[in-house]
Amino acid sequence: MKKAMKNIFIEIVKGLERKEKLALATIINRVGSAPREAGAKYLVKKDGTTIGSIGGGCVEADVWQEARKTMEKGEGNVLHFNLTSEQLAEGGLICGGNIDIFLEPIMEDSLNIYREVLKVRQQGGSGILATVISVDGVFPKMEGVKEFIKASGEKTGSLFWGKDLGERILGEAERVLRERKLEVLVISSEEAGRPWKKIEILLEPIISEPTVYIFGAGHISQQLVPLVKKVHFKTVVIDDREMFANRDRFPEADEIIVSDFKKSFERITIDNSSYIVIVTRGHLYDGLILEMAVKTDARYIGMIGSKKKIQTLYQNLLKKGISRGGLDRVHAPIGLDIHSETPEEIAVSIAAQLIMKRRERLA
Repeated sequence: MKKAMKNIFIEIVKGLERKEKLALATIINRVGSAPREAGAKYLVKKDGTTIGSIGGGCVEADVWQEARKTMEKGEGNVLHFNLTSEQLAEGGLICGGNIDIFLEPIMEDSLNIYREVLKVRQQGGSGILATVISVDGVFPKMEGVKEFIKASGEKTGSLFWGKDLGERILGEAERVLRERKLEVLVISSEEAGRPWKKIEILLEPIISEPTVYIFGAGHISQQLVPLVKKVHFKTVVIDDREMFANRDRFPEADEIIVSDFKKSFERITIDNSSYIVIVTRGHLYDGLILEMAVKTDARYIGMIGSKKKIQTLYQNLLKKGISRGGLDRVHAPIGLDIHSETPEEIAVSIAAQLIMKRRERLA
């Protein structure tokens, strides 16, 4: 039985706090056009409920069955799927390819690690979650197979290797974090006295949840919030009018801030997982917000308006010392060009552009 989509890390922490048995499936490799990309996750609980998705159909059905065994035995493994035409027909899927799925039991000794992962996701920052997949081809049934390394170098948990290997992992983790793409690291040892010949380690980048900061609480924002929530962005609505920025108008928003637009930047944290959408009620406010937005590390900045209005605002900001390079980051007019006119259509075009930006790999 599948539960509604929830934050998997929240569910892991809750489950471990209740001492529940859990199994987590992660796609670690994809070749071809399989339905989900590497990094997609699927959590199975002891009662059979699930959170997340690795593509649905026959794959999830098989993984669900294997997850039950994983929870009972406490042993992880890697499942290989070759999505043939017969499997696709049975599962109702229309895409193929090969996928490898790492299925692991989530043990109670990982609780503090996942608490730190969740804290980074919710409060900002970044790090690498390192998990031993196998030692000489076998999943290790012991403590010390998982570690979380923050970008600052602070660690939670401990892997069972020595200092030299730890330094190797740290260097690889920094690269994986820059690329924001998980990787299975294979380390071989030819040294005498080592109790192993080959270790496989999954390195997963953990970054803040992508958050859309929507400046302006008008009709477009009302249509945009439920759309971006459905595609798993956090949403913060900001306006200086409480009669517009309130829970009745935005029941699905994660946060609503009623504040002077300029002062509102003091109440939010903008980083590379932040998306700024500027759809206020006037050019004056748009220009004010844009001037502050281009000085941040936001991953995306978009502003509504006609080309003439945008050009006027840009000229004013250039005179105030804002660089042309900073303005070149801005998506204006905002949204994909689908010839949208109504608030609903404009919201769709903005949501689509946010998804497209989120899928881009960092240089």
